[in-house]
Amino acid sequence: MPGPLPFRSVDQKPGYTVSEVCDAVTRTITDAFPNEVWVRGVLSGVKRSANGHVYFDLIDPADLGRSPEAVLPVALFAASRHRVNAILRKTNAARMEDGTEVRIRGEVAYYPKQGRVQLIMSLIDPAYTLGQLEEAKARLLAELKAEGLLDANKQLGFPLLPLRVGLVTSGGSAAEADFLDELRQVDYPFEITLFDTRVQGAEAAAEVAAAIESAGSETDLDVVALVRGGGARTDLATFDHEDVARAIARCPHPVIVGVGHEIDTSVADQVACRSAKTPTAVAVALVEAVTGFERRVDLAATRLGRLSAEALARQTGRLDLAINRLGNAGRRATEQAGHKLDNLTVRIDALDPQRALARGWSITHTADGQLVTSATAVPSGTELITTVNDGTLTSVTTEASQSDEA
Repeated sequence: MPGPLPFRSVDQKPGYTVSEVCDAVTRTITDAFPNEVWVRGVLSGVKRSANGHVYFDLIDPADLGRSPEAVLPVALFAASRHRVNAILRKTNAARMEDGTEVRIRGEVAYYPKQGRVQLIMSLIDPAYTLGQLEEAKARLLAELKAEGLLDANKQLGFPLLPLRVGLVTSGGSAAEADFLDELRQVDYPFEITLFDTRVQGAEAAAEVAAAIESAGSETDLDVVALVRGGGARTDLATFDHEDVARAIARCPHPVIVGVGHEIDTSVADQVACRSAKTPTAVAVALVEAVTGFERRVDLAATRLGRLSAEALARQTGRLDLAINRLGNAGRRATEQAGHKLDNLTVRIDALDPQRALARGWSITHTADGQLVTSATAVPSGTELITTVNDGTLTSVTTEASQSDEA
């Protein structure tokens, strides 16, 4: 039986070395991208090394929050990083953080030691980032307006006496300190309840929205204050986020927002009942509201006192007039009664029997006191007592006769 056939390679060529393949890939990429290119995308997995380099992936915006379809590794070396940071500081546009949409320039290069293609970043276009932020903000504001949520919190009205405050911010931050320091300058009895939350970073929007909802569930609050310090526009992206905007719109308490940006206005500013430029300005607004309430109370008390004094003066005048009228009426009534009494006195005097006796009249009674008014009413032998002006006469009837006059 024959033995096994010896093995022979179909391709007798020795093949490429790894270095040759990598060199070919490098030449191919260099030919395809001979110059630096502008690439737009979203930062993901930003890492900063101790030697000043920054590494991150660039993904398409549509892949944010899911497994990306395409990833471009980016390296920003320290030498170029200083130039990029200078641009960002000058424009205050963005910070190199996860989730930031950017347009950057760099060289597409192949790194043989790791077998990967990457973009060596050299520049950034801050205007692109700002434009994307403004477009997203405009879309969200239009959507909130269409749903009737843009003015929902404003319709609650700002409280007259906002002493019980729910403070939504990062605990221990400069924003919290500035806010509380301003309130300590006055003697008003503010009650502050802190709802601690991150206000920057990829997870900040969800945390801030949850903190606002927690504050809204507290029934013993007058107002919710949402504050943070200043920063780049991308640092403040939390306050342009849809979750935060909707949490403010749904909050049952009026919300006042104070984010440290002197020029731009966030979505949160526009959705909230009121807004101020800084955390300190928010505290000042609360103090001014309480001061205004106190001033109105004092003014009302002064006005009430003045009106009470005027009313008392009017009533006193009316009482004096009534007393005068009553006195005059009493005097007239007394005079009239006096006249009537005089008339009655005259009439009584005219009917006084003593006056008739003085004029020569007499009054005759029987011995048992019956008044004699008819001659025929007294039989013969009746003892009579006749009263005259100065005394009485006693007699006995012997005969009675009746006058013929009618």
